Amino acid sequence: MASHANTEHLAPGEIAKPNTGWIWKTFFVLVGITALEFAVTFIMDPSTLRNSILIILTIFKAFFIVAEFMHLKHETKGLIWTILIPMALLIWLLVALITEGSYIGEAVYNIFK
Repeated sequence: MASHANTEHLAPGEIAKPNTGWIWKTFFVLVGITALEFAVTFIMDPSTLRNSILIILTIFKAFFIVAEFMHLKHETKGLIWTILIPMALLIWLLVALITEGSYIGEAVYNIFK
């Protein structure tokens, strides 16, 4: 059972108290990451480093959302690895394609320049 589920025994007809602590914790973590993204965006000049930091923060936020709202952190380790390994390989593939694509784009531009 999920760690945020109410496991206390209630009398018939009694309504359980809402357990909203984990929702507020999640809210403040996501607000903090988003605020950090905005700070990085407005403080740093546009560069590859800034974009890399934003991509890393966005991936971290996405993993946190998946863990909390899709209850992935409550699953078995095998299922977690089954989801995370292909996702990591997909991210690696995207980085490789973007890097190679920009190189080829620059090479073609310099040929016709």
